[in-house]
Amino acid sequence: MEDGTILRRKRRDVFLTAVFAALALWGASAGMSHAFTLDEALTQALASHPQVRAAEEDLRARKALERSSLSPYAPSVDLAGSMAKISRGPIDDRRDLWSLGAEYLLFDGGARFADWSAARLQLARAQEALRSARLDVIRDVSVAFFLVLARSRIVAERTLQVEDARKDMEIAEGRYRLGVAMKSDVLQASVRYEEALYEKSSAEGDLSTAQATLRSLVGRPLDSVEEPEGSLEPLGTLKGREGLLALTEERPEVRQARLDVALAESQVQKTRSPFLPKVTADATYTSNDGTGYYGGAEDEKRVGLTASWNLFRLDKFSNRQAALAQLQAAKDRLAEALRQGRLECYNRYDRALTARRNVDLARSVLVQAEHNYRQALGEYRVGKGDVLSLVRAESALGAARVRLQESLGNWNVTLAELQRAVGLERLDELLKTE
Repeated sequence: MEDGTILRRKRRDVFLTAVFAALALWGASAGMSHAFTLDEALTQALASHPQVRAAEEDLRARKALERSSLSPYAPSVDLAGSMAKISRGPIDDRRDLWSLGAEYLLFDGGARFADWSAARLQLARAQEALRSARLDVIRDVSVAFFLVLARSRIVAERTLQVEDARKDMEIAEGRYRLGVAMKSDVLQASVRYEEALYEKSSAEGDLSTAQATLRSLVGRPLDSVEEPEGSLEPLGTLKGREGLLALTEERPEVRQARLDVALAESQVQKTRSPFLPKVTADATYTSNDGTGYYGGAEDEKRVGLTASWNLFRLDKFSNRQAALAQLQAAKDRLAEALRQGRLECYNRYDRALTARRNVDLARSVLVQAEHNYRQALGEYRVGKGDVLSLVRAESALGAARVRLQESLGNWNVTLAELQRAVGLERLDELLKTE
């Protein structure tokens, strides 16, 4: 009995291989067929996806702004010149003036340091935004890839189902011609055959939609043919839940929230600046030249130190209160980001466990459905069974085949979603290799 089961499974595998080969040849005839792995799809998507490219440009801008924030630490140098014609009664005099000055901020109460710190934090935040964009694209591409893979196998299973339904219909027709079956048997089998064709057509439509989504994500033309290459079979077991929950504290959303807290703290420090004096040093060289009254003017050299201290300005009190409130709000948002990250990881982990169990259950159901169909087919051939039992058994077998492929697809999709919830870029970091 076991040898017979193994033989039937081998025949089924050979048939599915032939179907996959036919699909690949059909794609090749369309002119743009290309088999690619998940890693290749991710590489293409990360290099071309607009969301990632926009985050990269934002990062470049933040790097420039971070360099710009160092400007108050360098002296300011100005060159100015003027030429004027001045009338004094009947006499017109000319005055030429040009000056070269330098100014350096010695102390401003910490405002420039706060601005520099804020620029650095914004740069780090842009880096986390880029990481978040990459993780989003990795998740979207992975989900689309696994859906295409699963739906291509569902099309193959639906094709096999059509063959089984056609075989049942031919057996019913043969028995009817021999006079040992009723016309209703042929009609029942024919209806089931048409249903199988309908289900196959629907599966092909779902596959086409999934392929278009995948092509769009990897930056390919929507009318090209993409043939994913990979396995849906589980390659290992999930790592412990607590270890993955701990990793959520390094999700880009959480790190951005921490940076927001630090940014709010720097703004609080900046609001101290108006309460402190501001000290500036400056040096100027002025050249005078002209005619008449201004002909004998001498050049000037000036070195000075300026200090100013605001005694009262209403907005500096309000600004400090606002900064303190924003700091508390940033801390609350950090707590919420941590909560959401842990909850999402916890729920995604449960869904992944359920999906993994469903794969095993779907395999068991498929074994029973295969046995039931073989039993019903044998009984109908020898006249001991009715066509309704055969049709139901064949329909249940087709559903079990599809359910297994759907379960395998769901398992991989839940892994991709769990990967994003944890904040990892590689899928194998979730699994313990068996």
